[in-house]
Amino acid sequence: MLLVLPAMLMFGCGAASRPTSSLGNKYKYTLSMVEPAKSDSLLYRDDRLIIQFRFDDPAIRFQVQNISPAPMQIDWPHALLDLGGTPQLVRTLATFYDTSAVKTLGTPLQPLGVLRDVIAPRNGVTVRGSEWRLADLLPTTDGNSFSRESAIKGSVGRKVGLTLPVRFGTEAVTYRFVFSVDAVHQISWNDYGRAPWLPPAPPLARLSPTAEDNLTAAIIVGGFAGLVSYMLTAKKTPVVE
Repeated sequence: MLLVLPAMLMFGCGAASRPTSSLGNKYKYTLSMVEPAKSDSLLYRDDRLIIQFRFDDPAIRFQVQNISPAPMQIDWPHALLDLGGTPQLVRTLATFYDTSAVKTLGTPLQPLGVLRDVIAPRNGVTVRGSEWRLADLLPTTDGNSFSRESAIKGSVGRKVGLTLPVRFGTEAVTYRFVFSVDAVHQISWNDYGRAPWLPPAPPLARLSPTAEDNLTAAIIVGGFAGLVSYMLTAKKTPVVE
């Protein structure tokens, strides 16, 4: 008994020291591109552009190079992200914390120019009270629920669609990308970190209870200016593996 007890105590301490969360277990998805071409590296190329994607929890990172002879411009007001159900309008770094309904075209990208940005569902970034809330593209926590765990692990084969209208000079081209979930893995919370590209959330003006329930907020001018400054000066990480 004297030999067994220390071993039991050591086992108990080890189990207690494992990182846990009220959100439950954490999961990571592996995806591949299935349209317009098959690509495990999420890379696509034609005679106009080269584009590569990478999935993070709240958004899709991408890097695109304009290899056409004309200026390239993404038509963000008509871009759509399909996560199942009704396709959603999108946010980019420039509009990540934008609560207005204003939609603008992307900055023209000259021939051989490179753009790095992110694509997030517009409804994935919301305000509740005095807090910004970011939803995952695909559920990555199970809340210690067996049914949610089963749903997440059963996501293999699930499709994510992206409609990306692009202008090359006066020519309009609509790209349709489809990605498929190939695998879902449970990971340790120790291996999880906040996406490094996420800009700091700007402060919010205090709202009345009624306004809070509408999930909207007014952005303080100084906070928004700080966000713009961050996006212009932050070091961007290439998507290419």
